[in-house]
Amino acid sequence: MLKNTCLCRTLQAESSSVMSLLHSIYEAGVRGLLEMLDSEALLALARTSTNNRILPLNSSEAIEIILLHTPDLGRFFSYRRLSAQTLFLYLHKYQVPSMGFANKNQMIMAVKDLWEKQCGRKAVSKPTTLKRRASSDPEIESPKGTQVEKNIANDDTESEFDVTPFAQPIVSVIRSDDFTRDFCEWYFNMVNRLQPVCAHHIGDTFREDIFYSNSFADIYFIGHSCGEKHAQGRDNTYALLRETFMAYSLLFSPNLENGTQAFKSDHGLVKICCCGTLHHKNALVGIFEQESGLVCSPVDRAWKIMYIKINLKQSNTLCERPSLPPCQLFEIET
Repeated sequence: MLKNTCLCRTLQAESSSVMSLLHSIYEAGVRGLLEMLDSEALLALARTSTNNRILPLNSSEAIEIILLHTPDLGRFFSYRRLSAQTLFLYLHKYQVPSMGFANKNQMIMAVKDLWEKQCGRKAVSKPTTLKRRASSDPEIESPKGTQVEKNIANDDTESEFDVTPFAQPIVSVIRSDDFTRDFCEWYFNMVNRLQPVCAHHIGDTFREDIFYSNSFADIYFIGHSCGEKHAQGRDNTYALLRETFMAYSLLFSPNLENGTQAFKSDHGLVKICCCGTLHHKNALVGIFEQESGLVCSPVDRAWKIMYIKINLKQSNTLCERPSLPPCQLFEIET
């Protein structure tokens, strides 16, 4: 412990002239956000921030290392361990509302606005350009808002992306894989909260207005007995999904790592595919495959669900977790 502590102090002295989040106006906010992460995530972030040059011994030391060796908020928010769900929980803690399905970029801007207000400064009212360095490090997200294929190929170039605040009709860009993970995490967390066992989880509320008025749903049951159910219209679609999930007490565990795909039509519809496991309380009862069609509303630029098609497959045994092959990445305006 003494050796690592001395090393941190030496590096801190050598880095006194280099930009750092430590002793910056954002230190308190960043520290509070980091304290919401588990020890595994903190240790991984500390290693990433120092390019594996320092291995922290505990969570407290990891936080100090991250603060010292992260130069600015652009770098900080590029860490993949800072997921959309983590940012959502942080905003909820400070009673900052999330307006429906907000993507990670919008949450980043809301967190930054919160920190500006806590510092007594004027909140950000226009998009802020954050610089990121493209990296192959799995803990660092690749840049958004520029050509996706170019960013993946050129690991040594800096890129910029715009992040937009909540409730502002300013267009930002997000990568399709990030958009897909954000949507699936938001949607299935919301659906799981219908069950009493998950009602205490923090998340959005499953409701009619996440669907278009002419939306539809198709549910297919595959197992010992097969069947299907269909609904047309917003209210009927919502009611069918809710009643089905409640009747069978279904819980969904989507495979967010390698069980999602996204495809874009020429007319703007984004098709999201996701698979995962089905649960009934503490029992594994099968797998699911869902296809969702999303369209961005021109009124408020909110993404709403046009249709949902879902296969519910009963199975008492599972050899491996359901997954989907990789698909081509593209950019989505939000």
